[in-house]
Amino acid sequence: MKYWIYHYIDRYIGIPLVLLFSFFEKIFKKNKNFKIKKVLVIKLTMMGDTILLYPAVKALKEKFRDAKLTMLCSKVNVDVVKMWDFIDEIIVFKFDKFFNNPLVVFQQILTLWRRKFDLVVDFEQWFRITPIIAFLSGKIKVGFKTPEQFRHYLFDIQVPHKRKKHEVECFCDMVEALGVSVTSKRLYLPVDETAKRRIKDLLESYDIHEKQFVIIHPGCGIHGYYRQWNTEKYAEVAEYIFSNYALKILLTGSKDDLETVKKIIKIAKVNLIDFAGKTTLDELIALVSMAKFVICGNTGVLHIAAAVSTPTIAIHGPTDSARWGPWGEGHIVVKSNLPCSPCLYLGFEYGCKKRICLNVISVEQVKTQIDKMISISK
Repeated sequence: MKYWIYHYIDRYIGIPLVLLFSFFEKIFKKNKNFKIKKVLVIKLTMMGDTILLYPAVKALKEKFRDAKLTMLCSKVNVDVVKMWDFIDEIIVFKFDKFFNNPLVVFQQILTLWRRKFDLVVDFEQWFRITPIIAFLSGKIKVGFKTPEQFRHYLFDIQVPHKRKKHEVECFCDMVEALGVSVTSKRLYLPVDETAKRRIKDLLESYDIHEKQFVIIHPGCGIHGYYRQWNTEKYAEVAEYIFSNYALKILLTGSKDDLETVKKIIKIAKVNLIDFAGKTTLDELIALVSMAKFVICGNTGVLHIAAAVSTPTIAIHGPTDSARWGPWGEGHIVVKSNLPCSPCLYLGFEYGCKKRICLNVISVEQVKTQIDKMISISK
């Protein structure tokens, strides 16, 4: 419920504030000729988007290697950011505390304002609070000009966010507007060796070995119902893999996906292994890196798999695979051919609540791609 409250506050209070602050920005133009010593990067939302941000932020640090790079993130994505060894400082923005203690949020914004960063790069696509933070805390502000979001007026450098361009490319556009050359657009997540040993021992207790199992990640998180393929169909797919290829099936998910996973286990007529809610992020990354391939919707695990070079079969309904599909080689996308699909651009503006585009994706379509994936990976 609070998610939608945040969204409406951001839109109906955020847009007027952006326009108001833009008036003062035009009056108090700042001298832009100075050395970049302090850089603030802003990304508050989505673990998956943060994984896709890696090439752009790494290139930014390489360009301004003598500057202190501070990352403003949230509890949603901080665990990913902690894995980037080139970040000098991490600040966790506590916007989730707004309703219980709004003073905490205002104090954080005031603290950032006092820091006076030379350069602020805002990688959010539609949030309006982040341009305000950038305006208050930075001398040079860079951010997306996203159609119909009215958030770009506070940026000195406005980078068009393009609807049919993958988010990795959009993020790279942002830093390239600063003269940064992105020499590698490969994703990266470190596989922790200690976590990998723990997972290996756990798998061996089930008599499972590396690359001899498939991960099915059926959920898409607490707000992901409209991106989530049917549980009965996932159960059929699990039965098909187990029966035809003698591969073990592991079900993964967050605590928000536990009921979905339990339902699949109850329906399926084969033995499935429940890992949902039982791994840390480090352990999940290690587990995904050891899988033969992953089947999932548009969710964070999809991008974890891409970052550790594990092939995926990605099921897309309302989400656009051209923007959020698996990045890199060896992946397969299964999607609807309905003219109304995909309907999402920013991630929340669903065209309907009936999930028609997901419902028309058949088990047979996915089975065909499983056969293809198995033949490729032999």
